[in-house]
Amino acid sequence: MTRFLLAAAGASLLLAVPASAADEPPAAVRALGACRTIADNVQRLACYDREAPALLQSVEKKETVVLDRQEVRKTKRSLFGFTLPRLPFFGGDKEDDAKEEAEFQQIEAPIKTVRSIGYGKFRFTLEEGAVWETTEGLNAFPKPGETVVIKKGLMGSYFIRFKGNRSVKGMRVG
Repeated sequence: MTRFLLAAAGASLLLAVPASAADEPPAAVRALGACRTIADNVQRLACYDREAPALLQSVEKKETVVLDRQEVRKTKRSLFGFTLPRLPFFGGDKEDDAKEEAEFQQIEAPIKTVRSIGYGKFRFTLEEGAVWETTEGLNAFPKPGETVVIKKGLMGSYFIRFKGNRSVKGMRVG
């Protein structure tokens, strides 16, 4: 639950940033990039010597956040199952978005814990910490350590398939 609250709080803070500000790099990055335009080698090096520490300090103070593609992919995977608006720092160009959209149509992950919530329904936690519930009953009890496959359905629905069972509808709860 704490992870969900942190993710929701972070997303709401990031949504407060105007779209135009998200489209252009932070001031510290722009200042470092401006050094490239200086023709004189000595002045250009002096500019880099001045702006590089300023950028690193901005990152240390968390005024500027640097994300690599692997971190973005890991974050998208951890948020699978939540409906979030398109965030500018998660997107690249349209080709990258299409490829990543196809990649996140389903996940397969081991079950960490599972418990019955009655009427053949289950609440389970994945190794990564995501908490899911089935909204339809099953005849067999899934076991920790088994791999579960969760696929996106239509209109925000999800289908959950445990080993040896049919797919049932489900939802992410934490």
